[in-house]
Amino acid sequence: MKFQSTIILVILFITFGFSLGCDDQNSGPHHHHGDNHVLAASDAAQGSLFDLGSKWTTETNQTITLKEFKGSLFIISMFYATCQSICPRLVADMEQLSKKIAEKTGKEPRMVLVSFDSEKDNPAVLNAYKKKMNLKENWTLLSGKEEDIRMLSVVLGINYKKISNGEFNHSAVYSLVSKEGIVVSRIEGIGSNTEALIVQYQNLK
Repeated sequence: MKFQSTIILVILFITFGFSLGCDDQNSGPHHHHGDNHVLAASDAAQGSLFDLGSKWTTETNQTITLKEFKGSLFIISMFYATCQSICPRLVADMEQLSKKIAEKTGKEPRMVLVSFDSEKDNPAVLNAYKKKMNLKENWTLLSGKEEDIRMLSVVLGINYKKISNGEFNHSAVYSLVSKEGIVVSRIEGIGSNTEALIVQYQNLK
């Protein structure tokens, strides 16, 4: 409960600050994504993802909690299915990371994508996206309630904001999560070097 209370306070602070910070970006018709590093790696909230207690729906229409991933290392990020710019590049980076980890360890890591868009990204949409992107069975795509999405984004150190055209301003971040649900490493931006994260994955395995 203490962890969730802390997260709620951080949500209020970050939402207000990000709203102010995005005003200039939103003035143009196409500025609905950002490559900038919004938060440093150390700014992700401390605590286990498994303590959040939120429920999520998978692309196969199953209801799960994040405790489903307990006991496994996994890579997690946030996106939305209609994103045409940053998200496909982010997913491509994560695919390359997955392949490199598989080459090093002999096993594909669990990969998780959580949608920002609680209104549009239902299981059917997520399943279609998974097929479109040719994502393998080690990938799980999740949708959830708006408040749960916001809380998770804070724990992962990801800023996002829905704007008037239905798109989202958001940072590009993916994280390595331990078997206990702790964020242990984060990659910010597109095309970043992942070697340190891969070494950390191997050490935790």
